[in-house]
Amino acid sequence: MSLEQSPTTVLAPRSRLRSVAGPESAVDRVTAEIRRGVLNGTLAAGSSFSIADLSAQLGVSHIPVRESLRRLEAQGLVELRPGRSAMVNPLDRDELRAIYRLRQDIEPSVAARACPLLTDDDLQEAERLLAEHIRGDRDTDTLWEVHREFHLALLRPALTSWDLRILDQLWHASDRYTRVLFESYELDDDERKRREVAHRVIIDAARSRSGLELKRAITEHLVENEVACLEWLAALGTSD
Repeated sequence: MSLEQSPTTVLAPRSRLRSVAGPESAVDRVTAEIRRGVLNGTLAAGSSFSIADLSAQLGVSHIPVRESLRRLEAQGLVELRPGRSAMVNPLDRDELRAIYRLRQDIEPSVAARACPLLTDDDLQEAERLLAEHIRGDRDTDTLWEVHREFHLALLRPALTSWDLRILDQLWHASDRYTRVLFESYELDDDERKRREVAHRVIIDAARSRSGLELKRAITEHLVENEVACLEWLAALGTSD
């Protein structure tokens, strides 16, 4: 069953989308900004918006917005609608389970292959990224990118281009759930400790150079995140 979010009942009010500018192509910039809006709740799950309004907010023509929305539709984040509008896909428990089933099929096995290939430099980089993530002294989008890079650092030695392409799509899809859940937690000392412990288990498994141990740690990490997201959705008062 789908669960539509209301920004007044589930999410704290967020800032508007930002006007886009930069060296990348207009479509790349617009795609990144709309994705950011979906992931942080500026564009709330279940909400509709006009392409014209979005173009005005971003300061671009309709053409890059439409192309960006097509990309994001392929990632399962939005749905283009007849006319000149689109909708942010509602949060859905069945979708969440499907996303994590696919992640469980891919990530632990990649981790097992990567583990014996990890160098001391790889592990040091993972430690640095974890420390930066735990400090929490960067903006939210940067911290989530650091979190992504932490996991990539431990998978990269065994990642193929297809692994990365598929995982990138799955991570964007699951971020819709995990970002809303974990950003609702105040980053106090207890929450910092919880995040450190959860990721320290993964680094310790990687340091063992045992593919089986790292595979087990990644599996448990994914299970814990899926359960937390499902519990959060259930707490909103809907039934399967």
